[in-house]
Amino acid sequence: MKKWIGNWIIGTAILHTVFAIVVFPNVWMELINGGIFNTVGEDTQRAAVMFFFLWGLLYFVLGFTIKALENQNIVLPKVLGFGLLINAVIAVIFLPESGYWLLIPPAIMILRQKEKSQDEQS
Repeated sequence: MKKWIGNWIIGTAILHTVFAIVVFPNVWMELINGGIFNTVGEDTQRAAVMFFFLWGLLYFVLGFTIKALENQNIVLPKVLGFGLLINAVIAVIFLPESGYWLLIPPAIMILRQKEKSQDEQS
């Protein structure tokens, strides 16, 4: 089994997080100048940037978790593949110009993984 799924998701998360920082520097400066704590409020642009950033961090953690499982030659659970695929499809429907397309290849690969036999597990 090739071990690229975790790295793919880590790379996607890095792109996502860097994009949130580089494309919205004015919003970040507003948050910093406001003292960080409770600076999003009801501002939809600030909320969007913050969620964009937080999703990147979440996928970063997910990528490292998947990478650890891959390094132990553990077959990833199908529910993870379905979850990523459903998340990607819903996001692409609402945001077709987003990077959520990048979640489709690893989701499909997780779903295509074969279960290990008893001999392979020992």
